[in-house]
This record gives sequence, C-alpha cells and structure tokens, in this order.
Amino acid sequence: MPKKKITVGIIGGTGQIGQWFKKFFQKNNCKVLIASRKTKLKPKDCAGISDIVIITVPIDATLNVIKNIAPCVRKDALLMDLTSLKKEPVKAMLKFSNSSVVGAHPVFGPSVKTIKNQTVVLCKGRGDMWFKWLKNTLEKNKAKVKVTTPEKHDKMMAVIQGVIHFSSITISHTLKELGISVKESKEFSSPVYKLRLDMVGRILNQDPKLYADIEILNTESKKAITTYLKTSKRLLRIIQNKNTPGFIKYFKEAGDYLGDFKKEAEEYSDYLIKKLIERKK
Repeated sequence: MPKKKITVGIIGGTGQIGQWFKKFFQKNNCKVLIASRKTKLKPKDCAGISDIVIITVPIDATLNVIKNIAPCVRKDALLMDLTSLKKEPVKAMLKFSNSSVVGAHPVFGPSVKTIKNQTVVLCKGRGDMWFKWLKNTLEKNKAKVKVTTPEKHDKMMAVIQGVIHFSSITISHTLKELGISVKESKEFSSPVYKLRLDMVGRILNQDPKLYADIEILNTESKKAITTYLKTSKRLLRIIQNKNTPGFIKYFKEAGDYLGDFKKEAEEYSDYLIKKLIERKK
C-alpha cells in the first residue's frame, strides 16, 4: 500500500451518492477529485491521476462510461463502481482495464448520515491489495461488508430490490384503481399498515428512472417477479375458492420457510410500531 496520501477520483461525483462518498473518503484522509460532464477536470484526466477511480453514474450509462474511462486507469490503481448491478459492470471493468477491479454496491441512499451499520456489498474482480484496503476502510468505519460474486449479487437484488419495489409500486396503483384515499385509509388502519404505506411512499418519492433501471436492467428480475406473480395467483385462487384449509396450508408453508426469523421480525416491528405511536403523542 502506498504511503503517500491516496487520491480518489469520483467519475460522476457531482451526484448525491458521489458527494456522499467524497465526504466519506475525505474523512478517511484521502484526497478526492470530482469529474463529470459539468466539471473543469475531465473524467479521463481524473482517471489517469487517481489511485482509486470510482464510477458512479446512472445505471444505463455505466457500461459506456467504463468502456471510455477504464483504459485510462493506471495498472497500479483501483477501478470500482457503485451501481446497483454488478455482473455486467464488473465484466466490463475487467475487460477494458489493466488495473485492480472491485464492484461495490452501497445498499443505502445519500440521505443516511453515517455508514455505520449500513451494508456495502463488494465483488472482487482483480487484485488483492486495493480490495483489502477498501474492505478494511469500510469496516473501520463500522460498515457491514458483504463479499460475494457479481452473479450472486444480482440474483439477490432481483428479490431485495426487484420484487420489493415491484410490489410497492403496484400497491399504490391498486389503491388508485380502487379509488381508495390514502389519507382516509390511514384513519382505518393499524400502525403496521401505516409502516407498510410509509415504505411505499418512500420508494415512490425517489427518481423513477433509477427504479426503472433497477427493475429492467437486472437480468435476474424477470424470473424473480414472474415467480412472485405465480405464487400470488396461487393464493388468489385459494381465496376465490374459499379454501380455508388451503389458505392455512399456504400460510404455514410461508411461515415455516422463514423459521426463527419470524420471531426476530415480530420483535423488531414491535419496536418500530412503538416508536411510531410515541411520535404521534
């Protein structure tokens, strides 16, 4: 590891997540350069003078940016990205660069105040030194680091992001189709409903293009969402047939799969509900 102060170049660093990591690396004694279409410092020039080059641009632009920037990254440097997909970006970084490569996905938004207890997924592409430095730096700041393959990452995100976002978006459309007032529905509801609706609202308050890319560009999403719809239709048929034993069986099968997590989830949601009730007082 070089003893000189590490220079981190963030390509696309004028965006929110780029600015977040600018502050993060500055706090960790790094010099940070920002380059984008809006800056005087050009991305290729930034890549050539940086020890760590981070690409954080819209998902649909990531591969083209990697293709243009990667050849400019020094062999002794690190090239990494921060997108929500990993398989194709890591493949492109390995193909178009001679440097060390890491695919990274910070599983949080720029509104968080600290990286403590936040998950960052790392996919090792090439090289040991920079990977160890990055992992150690994140863990030193109390981040939860998950190391996996790009393929496993995208498969997990197809559920964690793809299916969950899909269901949240469709919940809002269901209320719309039924003519249900969100405000009035809360007058009939429990804190559990309010909490679920808060998560729907949180997602729908974000950039729709980002969520479109997450759903559409992850090649694993179609399979995951198709499975979700298949199991949903199975439950719908049970309800349509007024099949109470079938419903109980379906319910228990779902609960059995969750195992001990059910108890953990109940305790955690009880805590959140308590906080919601206290907030209203």
